[in-house]
Amino acid sequence: MKYWLALALTMCSLGVMAKTPEQIRSAFLYQMANFIEFPAMDEAGIRFCFYDLKSGPGAILNKNKSLKIKGLPILIQKVEKNTAIKELSEQCDITYFDGALGNDILSSYNKSTPLDMLMVSDNLSFLDNEGMAALVQEGNKIRLYINKQQIAKHNFKVLSRLLAVAKFHPN
Repeated sequence: MKYWLALALTMCSLGVMAKTPEQIRSAFLYQMANFIEFPAMDEAGIRFCFYDLKSGPGAILNKNKSLKIKGLPILIQKVEKNTAIKELSEQCDITYFDGALGNDILSSYNKSTPLDMLMVSDNLSFLDNEGMAALVQEGNKIRLYINKQQIAKHNFKVLSRLLAVAKFHPN
């Protein structure tokens, strides 16, 4: 009996494919939007902005445009690297920054201006530079970190269910 149970579990696990960090980050971004109330949210949908739609989370969400959040469609758009943060805030609900790009862009914006968008990166240093959220790879896991001080300064509301699964940085 133990032999058959072990064999069955082994056979079932063969069909499960490991997810890439980009797939996990795109799933996090999609799910995060369910737990944020954006001021500009309307019937048009939730606007995700990426600097790259050929690879990373932007490419994955771009292939799944039929997804809905709160019954609204998701809209995926590519933005240029020279787009000002204030302009991004008018065009996007969630903007994802790959690598160190987020730190470069954050250095050029007036941090006292409240924004309507959530800015997310893939590195923790983004939060040290007054970023809002980071999806950081730790070993084989992706963890959500949130800068609570930055989130509180802006024009959207992060629901407690999202905060419950996040770690906070800086403390």
